[in-house]
Amino acid sequence: MKKKVRVVVIALVCISLVAGYYYYLNHEASTRTADDQTQQTEVEKVLAKNLEKSYPQTPRSVVKMYNRILLCLYNEEYTDEQFEDLADQQRMLLDEDLLEANPRDTYLESLKADVASYKNAEKQITVATVCGSADVVNKKVKGEDCAYVTSSYFMKEANKSYARTVQEYVLRQNEDGDWKIIGFYLKEGDSENE
Repeated sequence: MKKKVRVVVIALVCISLVAGYYYYLNHEASTRTADDQTQQTEVEKVLAKNLEKSYPQTPRSVVKMYNRILLCLYNEEYTDEQFEDLADQQRMLLDEDLLEANPRDTYLESLKADVASYKNAEKQITVATVCGSADVVNKKVKGEDCAYVTSSYFMKEANKSYARTVQEYVLRQNEDGDWKIIGFYLKEGDSENE
């Protein structure tokens, strides 16, 4: 009798293991399929960032986020609503003085025209790079903490040539300790056509 009970218990354990393994394989496959179907575009990934809760901590990371948004605006496909959301996300990185000088409606209109101009000219920003942390210049300007961050942009033109532009971003730390872009300018002598 003990032998029969032992055989039944071993059989139940084996059946449980097989059933558990079967469940695991089916569950893993359905999870993978669901993940494959929910692949986010870069636009969706950028819009999923909550800058109010997790604002970039350094001047360099602010410019990197700004560039991610820039690449989405100039290179990706998106809806009109996503365009406005991307522009609003970009505006969250800007200093109050710059925001006051560029009201939202004017900013959206100007940005939309600039993006359309790029797309009509069949230009594409292929790479946007930000200088290394050691190359960020920190200064006190009129008693305020400012940082200067250099970013390079490589653009592919319609005629298949490439151009490089270099911009210097000026950021100021606000009262909350967040770095905000107060301005940017094209660096002379650093742009070239290849």
